[in-house]
Amino acid sequence: MADSQYPFPPDRFDDEADAVSFHGAHRAEEPFWRQNLLYIIIIGAALVMLIVLLFLIGGRGGGGDERAQDPTSPAASESSEAPAEETTEEEAPAPEADKSIPIQVINAGGINGLAGKWQSTLEDSDWAEVGVGTADNVQQEPVVFYRDQEDAETAQALADEVGAGEARQSDEYEARITYVAVADPESGNDEEGGDEG
Repeated sequence: MADSQYPFPPDRFDDEADAVSFHGAHRAEEPFWRQNLLYIIIIGAALVMLIVLLFLIGGRGGGGDERAQDPTSPAASESSEAPAEETTEEEAPAPEADKSIPIQVINAGGINGLAGKWQSTLEDSDWAEVGVGTADNVQQEPVVFYRDQEDAETAQALADEVGAGEARQSDEYEARITYVAVADPESGNDEEGGDEG
């Protein structure tokens, strides 16, 4: 207190009071974070909710973006061109057939004269030497077999011609290439085939 307001003469206690700062019942000032704790909690909760919401939206939208690409974008045009190129490459190199290789047609369809019909059809298609035979059991699917890898391309060409799918390597038959037939040829050469095979 100022001397003008203090009616008593100063003593030793007044000297001590002037020498030290305030202490005792006085409280320390609260830190900033404690004064604004409620606001900090509200802002933090809002940020967490925003991050979760963005994550959920991004997760759903991310898959959709890949499926629904802009067809004019470079990535979409590259992906659409790639399958076309692969298809072209797969279709373009048709297997080369060496039609001078002797082939055997096996009747596995249980139809009289089936092997003979195929023999005539294949000979009309310039296969030089076509033998016939009959299978012990009736088969459901046509198959072309080849014994040696060097005949694989010709066997596949024959399989493509007769509609037998993928040619397979096997030593089950004596002939270099064997066609196991189960149905009449589409050309239907019934008269020419006779009852062979």
